[in-house]
Amino acid sequence: MSEPTARPRPVYVVCAEAPPDVVGGLGRYAERMMAAMRQLGTPVEVFGATARHGAPRTERIGDVTLHRVRTPGGDRAGGGTRTPAALLRVARVIGVLVFNVRVAARILRAGAGPSGSVVAVHDWMGCVAGILCRVLARTPVVFHVHTRELNAAPSRRRSAVASGIAALETAQARMARLIVVPSAGMRDELAASGWPADRLRVIPHGFEDPELSRLAALTGDERDRLREAVRRRYLPGGGGRLVVFAGRLSPHKGVRTLVRAAPLIAGDRDDVRIVLVGAQAPRTGENAEVARLIDETGVGRHVVAGYRFLSSAEVFAHFLAADVCAFPSTYEPFGLVAIEAMALARPVVVGPGYSPEVVGDGAIRCERDSPEELAGALLRCLDDPPAASRLGGRGAAHVRERYTWARTAELTLAAYAELAR
Repeated sequence: MSEPTARPRPVYVVCAEAPPDVVGGLGRYAERMMAAMRQLGTPVEVFGATARHGAPRTERIGDVTLHRVRTPGGDRAGGGTRTPAALLRVARVIGVLVFNVRVAARILRAGAGPSGSVVAVHDWMGCVAGILCRVLARTPVVFHVHTRELNAAPSRRRSAVASGIAALETAQARMARLIVVPSAGMRDELAASGWPADRLRVIPHGFEDPELSRLAALTGDERDRLREAVRRRYLPGGGGRLVVFAGRLSPHKGVRTLVRAAPLIAGDRDDVRIVLVGAQAPRTGENAEVARLIDETGVGRHVVAGYRFLSSAEVFAHFLAADVCAFPSTYEPFGLVAIEAMALARPVVVGPGYSPEVVGDGAIRCERDSPEELAGALLRCLDDPPAASRLGGRGAAHVRERYTWARTAELTLAAYAELAR
């Protein structure tokens, strides 16, 4: 019998968005990975930013210890404010820098060095800590890149903040011993932009969530009752056809394309409702922009936007209630929300931003950011329920064969171990 693979002791993880400040995909990733790593025998020290006063500063979860680092500007609730968006972005960047310096100081005081320990940084929000640990203590650094959405539209003029973030990411990529990405599409994109191809490693995310697993195991009658309860919120008597989108209302998520597709989807069908589950990115005016577009296109009767984030349980219940789920992103390095809907055997339509291997043949993938193409794909599902059901079955099989948080955690720790030898 071969000896078990040696693992670094300890691992220091810098992930600015961590529980309880979970807003986007990065926070959900951190939440799931901490649970998956809790009993794998490797001490993992996670440092997350928070502006909250109530949460414990340190929390132990098996082998994982979460340190919540108080950070100015760390409140990502977003909310009403009259401060200009540009100043808010700058304030957030300053807060992230303060967080990084504090975390780097704590890691260096803990004795991180060139052997036996690894620093794992997530997205640009951990780069400064990673660079400091690499330069000051020669600690091996793994750079996890989940998204580069601020630089996803090369035709758009970059702000000074976006350009600075891009430079920071590039510097971290050059110093990192390993760069971990969630999909082959993102690997190829980064390699094409000049990042070191020999250090890019694809480790897909998982999909399991306790509530998702509970809903997936419901009996037919229980599932029907839950579907009916959600559908009655949007459809008179629960009858009709329901399209569900979930995510931030940011432009690259494709929600504007979905609103523009609504007249083509609804047409003269009075029984169609398109529900937008989600809200704006913090400190933006995206809620108002989407509301204005709904008004301008005259689809208010068919498009329902709540402009708020729901709990995971509520989001999954909406997926179950939907006749088809739509995630028309123009940029999506992995797209956990679509994977979760597929895991529930729901028919799913995704945008051109999804890497083809992520969804395989388990979803309809639009080739272009086009309201017409999106409407056509959604109508294929709405107008042919048996075909939509078969698509949902293929999606569930695809997800369950390829993705699991346990496998993601094992592969991630094995990658760290390579650097600690």
